[in-house]
Amino acid sequence: MKEKPVLDEKLVKEARSCLSPLNLASSSPNRLELLEKDCGIKVSAWPQNAEETKDGHTQPSSIVSHIALIKLVSFMNSRDFDPLTLSLALDTMVSFRDEILGKPEDRNDARRMLREFSGQMQEVVTGWALFTPSRGILSGCSTSRVFFSQLSEAQIESYLDSGEWAGAAGGYRIQKTGYTLIERIEGSWSNVIGLPLEDITKVLRNAPCPC
Repeated sequence: MKEKPVLDEKLVKEARSCLSPLNLASSSPNRLELLEKDCGIKVSAWPQNAEETKDGHTQPSSIVSHIALIKLVSFMNSRDFDPLTLSLALDTMVSFRDEILGKPEDRNDARRMLREFSGQMQEVVTGWALFTPSRGILSGCSTSRVFFSQLSEAQIESYLDSGEWAGAAGGYRIQKTGYTLIERIEGSWSNVIGLPLEDITKVLRNAPCPC
């Protein structure tokens, strides 16, 4: 992947039309930047402290869908919830070799992850739950496949020097300079960031936009 991907202009317009204004039940600065800076959507962020329990779910798709709903219900039960405004909650996981990856503990752990990713494919799975004034709660799950380039030790160390690995699931941030590590993506670029705009706007096409 030689150049950083950009969002399709038609998708951006559609997202701005149907998602603004939006209450975002998330503390993710990456999601907030995607919505506000890239799409021009008016967003109010409301981070949730809900317990993110798996409750017996074992597959990545069911886990993230379950946790996204927990976050949304938590926000809907708060004093900040507005039943006349769209509210969105999400949860994203990285699945690699049947293992769910979290954030690296330190630089050495991030190095280990990137070495394992070299030349390999992983799946990024996002569950989302959306409250709409007209249709109640809508939900779904989106999966993208990320194929890493063959990474040299110099590439890995250079990326680690950037510090982007810290606090990032899988040890990289594709929306920053992490895209330079990637050969290609199958599926949604925005989903890899943690917010599948294509699937969410598709569901909303049949719902009246609250703007």
